[in-house]
Amino acid sequence: MRFTSLAVALALLIAASNAGAQTATNRRSAEVALSNDTLELRYQGAANVEEVPRSRITAGFLLSEDRDLIVDGGLLIPANVRLGPVSMQFGPRAYAALLDEENNDVLAVSVGAELRFDLNRRSGLAITGKAYYAPDILTFGSADALTDLSARAEIRVSSDLLAFAGMRWFEFDLAEGGGETTIMEEVFVGVGWQF
Repeated sequence: MRFTSLAVALALLIAASNAGAQTATNRRSAEVALSNDTLELRYQGAANVEEVPRSRITAGFLLSEDRDLIVDGGLLIPANVRLGPVSMQFGPRAYAALLDEENNDVLAVSVGAELRFDLNRRSGLAITGKAYYAPDILTFGSADALTDLSARAEIRVSSDLLAFAGMRWFEFDLAEGGGETTIMEEVFVGVGWQF
């Protein structure tokens, strides 16, 4: 039952992003990332927000070896600051997590930013970093806070295919002195496809 409702939420996010992806400059992408203990699927497409041109909508699905199940959806807004090869996007991201322990469910609304440093635009060689944080006031359920940090290097293999590798640190601070639940603190590799 829980899995079905999470799958429906993810499908709705993807459908909403499809409505806004109409031009070649607003290509959609799908990614698969694997680590020793996790599998992540991620989708990104153009958002249909007329007031914020070039904004993107994202959706993700993560499954851990401990059977933690996490879906997320967010909006990325491009910053008007561009420093040569460095670009930045920021925005909210909502997480819904069904953790492996019974009755350890979390809903969190985070704010964050994503940076991109293009080392060589022609080959698609770049370094990206993402940072999202949800404080106690925006975290509900069995956690008090959420931290999601990652960095990766990527290179374009063909016009539509991307390969990447990086490191991600993703954890929940559990409520009432329950310590922390680390979902991911390891290296990952993956591929992405633009369409």
